[in-house]
Amino acid sequence: MVKNLRQHIEQKFRDAQLVHLPFPHLIIEIFFPVAVYQSLLVANPFLSNVGTEWISAAEAPTKTTTPYWARKQINFHQSQVFQAAPEHLAFWEAIKQCLLGDDWFANVIIAKYPEYFLLRFGELAAMPGFTKLLLKELFLQRHEPGFYIGPHTDIPTRVATCIFSFADRPGFEEYGTQLCVHRNPLVRCWGNNHHKPEDFEVRKVAPYQPNNFLLFFKTRQSFHAVKAIDATVPNQRYGMQFQLYEPPRGVFEDLSEPDLMVPKLNRAP
Repeated sequence: MVKNLRQHIEQKFRDAQLVHLPFPHLIIEIFFPVAVYQSLLVANPFLSNVGTEWISAAEAPTKTTTPYWARKQINFHQSQVFQAAPEHLAFWEAIKQCLLGDDWFANVIIAKYPEYFLLRFGELAAMPGFTKLLLKELFLQRHEPGFYIGPHTDIPTRVATCIFSFADRPGFEEYGTQLCVHRNPLVRCWGNNHHKPEDFEVRKVAPYQPNNFLLFFKTRQSFHAVKAIDATVPNQRYGMQFQLYEPPRGVFEDLSEPDLMVPKLNRAP
């Protein structure tokens, strides 16, 4: 399964158009083969597992109203144990190996937009073993009613984000990821903070629809958001994320003062 799925994804990436505004991204419809996508729905672990809180209410940053605890996750990158039928566990292990194994998916992302990595990392991006310097996360997610997240650009160490939408029916496209632009064209954000939606214009929505995929790259203007989820959204906005990061203090020895790559206390991740 893994070999055939990788070949399918590679072709999807070759055919996809990279869009540079409002920040670099691409959207791919019908991302997984139909049979694989049906298994993603049938094997939904949240049908029998609660999942863990993204961040608990006690640990949540104090400078944001984002209800982190309303997003529940099953973290493949941490080998989180969950209950499922043996055939479903085998299926998810194959998905995990496909996207996390031997840095294959990270290299597919880099190959799609090498200019971004050369600008951000310089010669290091072309050196053997570069992907080993980056952290990878892969997790399933669901969002309880009331979850929302205001416009933000992610933490400074984020490199790229992939959001897989596992909707089981059309009609809820508006609950996808909003690509936003600040109403003041001179505003940018290195990261960490979440901002007020009224200060932004939604330029595009990567729809929450069956088998949809969004990839975007971290910039100071990569503001994105999710509108409040209500009880009508099927399967609580079930989906998956793959994320590329630099290590907590960054890949490089940073001579900046202060070190912009180190998040401050009480800021959102």
